[in-house]
Amino acid sequence: DSETHSVDDKLSKQLHKRLSQAGFVDSRASLQSALGDVLQQILQKRIGNLNIVFVVGSYSEGWGNNLVTLNGRTDIESDIDVMQLILGRLYHLRDWCQCREVKISDAVEYRNGHIFVQGFASNPAQTSHGTALRPSVDHVPACRLCCYPSIAPLLPDRASKSHIRSQVLDALRKELETSPCHAVHAASPTKRGEELRLSTTFLERRLLRSLTTLQGQLFVTLKYLVKKVICPRVNGMKAYHAKTVTFRMLEETAQSEWKPENFVKLLRRALKMLLNSVMKSSIQDKRETNKDGEVMEHFFLCDAAIYLKGANSRDAQEIANVLKDVLENLHQHLNDLMNYVQPTDASGRFAFHPFLILPILDHKPVSGKGSIEYHQIYDVVREGICQLCFSDCGAESQEALMKLIGRLPVCARSAREALRALAFLKFEQSDSALKVLTNCEWFRVSRGIDWPERSRVTDATPEFVWKHLKSCDSAWKFCFEFKEIPTLKFLPKPLSSCCIINLEHVAYDCYYVNFEAVLQTLRLELSSNRVMADKWVEDVLNREDADGQEMLLCALSCTSSEQLSKVSGKLKSAAYLNAHADRLLLEKEVKLSRQETIRFVGKI
Repeated sequence: DSETHSVDDKLSKQLHKRLSQAGFVDSRASLQSALGDVLQQILQKRIGNLNIVFVVGSYSEGWGNNLVTLNGRTDIESDIDVMQLILGRLYHLRDWCQCREVKISDAVEYRNGHIFVQGFASNPAQTSHGTALRPSVDHVPACRLCCYPSIAPLLPDRASKSHIRSQVLDALRKELETSPCHAVHAASPTKRGEELRLSTTFLERRLLRSLTTLQGQLFVTLKYLVKKVICPRVNGMKAYHAKTVTFRMLEETAQSEWKPENFVKLLRRALKMLLNSVMKSSIQDKRETNKDGEVMEHFFLCDAAIYLKGANSRDAQEIANVLKDVLENLHQHLNDLMNYVQPTDASGRFAFHPFLILPILDHKPVSGKGSIEYHQIYDVVREGICQLCFSDCGAESQEALMKLIGRLPVCARSAREALRALAFLKFEQSDSALKVLTNCEWFRVSRGIDWPERSRVTDATPEFVWKHLKSCDSAWKFCFEFKEIPTLKFLPKPLSSCCIINLEHVAYDCYYVNFEAVLQTLRLELSSNRVMADKWVEDVLNREDADGQEMLLCALSCTSSEQLSKVSGKLKSAAYLNAHADRLLLEKEVKLSRQETIRFVGKI
C-alpha cells in the first residue's frame, strides 16, 4: 500500500546514505580492488612466478571484506583468500578440451560443476587464524584446467535477455581468455574424495568489480543479513548464497530500477528470490529427490548447483522459516545495520600495510647486488633482524649488517633507521645510535592512503597505489615468520621483549614489528626526554589506529601512573592484553610508584 511504500522509500534513502557515509561507494570499492591487485603483484614477485598465486575473494573483489566500514581493513570475522596453482598439475576437460595431441582417454569427465578425480581431500582451504593486527588467511590449493566450459550468463539466449551491461559481459568474455581456469579441493556432499569443484572466482571478481554504488550496497546488506542475522539462528547459509542472489539481481533487474529510493524494494526481491530457492529445496527434500542439499543453480556454470553448508534435510525448512521472519522484520534489521556500520574519517583514509598482511611469509634469500625493489624490502628487513639477533659482534659482522641496512629505500625509512640504531646499540656505539635517532626525529610515516569523497573510480588503479607506496614511508609495519624466538639481547629486558612481539593465536612463529614505535621508544630510551615522552603517549592515546605493540612500548615510556593507567585501559578495551603484557605493565606500575614516592618524599 501507499503507506508501506512511503516508509520503504524513506528507509531506502536513509540506508543508502548511511552506507555511503561508511565508505560503501563504487570509488572506494575500486580502490580496495586496486589494493588487492598490488598485494597480489607483491606476492607474485616474491615467489618469482607471476602465474601461480592470486589474491581472490572479498579483499580483491572490492565489496564485503569489512561489513563495518570500507577502509582497507579486513573484518576480524573475514579473511584474505589466496589461491595457488599446483605446479605440474593440469587437467583436460572431456568434450571441452581443444588442446592438440591430448587423447580422449587422458581427459577427465566434467559434470555438475565438478571434474571426477579421486584421492583429494574435500576441504578447499587451509586457514591460518588472524588477530586484530593481522587478518586470517585462507590458502586455497588449486589444479589448473585447460579451459572453461560454457558459462551460463554468456550463452546467446541468456545474454540477449540480461540486464547486465554489455561492456561487463564483454569483460567476462575476456576473463575467460586471460584468467587460469582451475578446480579446488571441494566436492558435492555425497562425492567427497571423488571429485574437484571447478572455481569461477575470477569471473565472480570481475562481476563484483563492475557493481555500481547501489548494487554494491545491496550485496553488502545481503551479506550482513546472512552472516549477522540468519547464520546465528540456523545452519546452512553462507556468504556465497548472498553473492549468487546479487548476481541474479544484476541479470534480472532493469538498469532503471537501480535507484536509492528503491533500495528496500530491491532487497525484498532478493530475499524472496533466496526464499523461493530454499523452499523449492525443502520440497525436494521431502520427496527425497535432493539428497545433496542443492539449494539453487550456480550462476556461472550451466549444470551446477550450490548447496547448503553442512545442513541436513530438515534445515532447508528451518532456513525458509528464518528467511520469512527476516522479511517480516526487514525494517528493524536494516535499522540495526545502520547502527552497525561506522562512517569513514574526514580523509577517507585506507589502511594498506602490505608487509603486515602478506599472506605468504616464506623467507626469500636477499641478493647481494643491485638496488632493492619494493617486494624485496620484507626479506631485507627480516635478514637485518636475524643478524641483530646473532651473537657475533665482530667488525666484519657490523660492516655486513650496516651494508645490508643501507640498501633499504626511502619508502622503508623508519624501518631502516630503527635497524641502524639497533645495530649501533648492538655494537655498543650508543652515541652513534642517538645521532641516528635524533636525525630522524621529524620523520612521518604514511598511515594509509587518503581517499577524499570527491575521488573518482578511474583514479583507483594499481599504479596509483604503487605511486603512494614508493613516494612515502609506507613500509613500517611487518609480520615475520621465525623458527626461533628473535631476541635482541643487547637491549634492556622490558624493551627487548616488546620490540618484536609474538602474535598469539596465529602461529607460534609469527611475529610483529611496528618500526615507528620502535624508533620512538629507542629515542626516548636514550635521550630520557620527558616532554617528548609525554607528547608521544598523548598521541598514541588519541589515535584510534594505535596497535598493541605501540601501546605496550608507549607504556614503557609513561612518566606517571596516571598515563600508565590510561594506556592499560586502552590495551584492555582493545583486547591486546596477555600474560606477558600484564607482567610488563605491573613492573612498570611498581617502578613509577617508587619514583613518585621518592619525588614526594623529596618535597617534604
